[in-house]
Amino acid sequence: MQEFYKILEKFLNKKNMKNIIIYSFLTALFCLCLNLKAQNKYSKSASYYKYETECLEDMSDGRYVLMSWGKGSSKKEAIEQAKKNVILDILFKGVSKNNCNIRPIITEVQAREKYRSYTANFFKKEYKQYIKTVNNNKSKKKSKDQTAYGVKVIVNVEDLRIKLINDKILK
Repeated sequence: MQEFYKILEKFLNKKNMKNIIIYSFLTALFCLCLNLKAQNKYSKSASYYKYETECLEDMSDGRYVLMSWGKGSSKKEAIEQAKKNVILDILFKGVSKNNCNIRPIITEVQAREKYRSYTANFFKKEYKQYIKTVNNNKSKKKSKDQTAYGVKVIVNVEDLRIKLINDKILK
């Protein structure tokens, strides 16, 4: 036991004590800097967050009112991306957040990959027939590089399903 006290006494001499204090101070400063950097990162990343499509209302006629989010470098680009995102969610993922439950229209395994060229052609012009934005209901989240917009839209899911049947995507 006396050996332990001798070692402790030797370790805690003035020179080592000064080193321990400096080391502790530098460690605390480093931790503080990391914490500030993490807080700064999250405050600027609003538009990098993955917003999910939300169902706001089932209109009981095959149409649904949904809130969809899109990201882009401009407002127009973000809103167009939001419209495409809601259609993609309805086709391949489904929407089950909030008031209603929309199952995915295409339920095949790897369907998104299988029908990639079909959806690319569909998004060139046809998708606009099945979606309509509701005026003045846009939400905005901005970061340094991108803007994320939430757009309230009405999607005609039944007409979209009929189109997929006519195009022989669904049976």
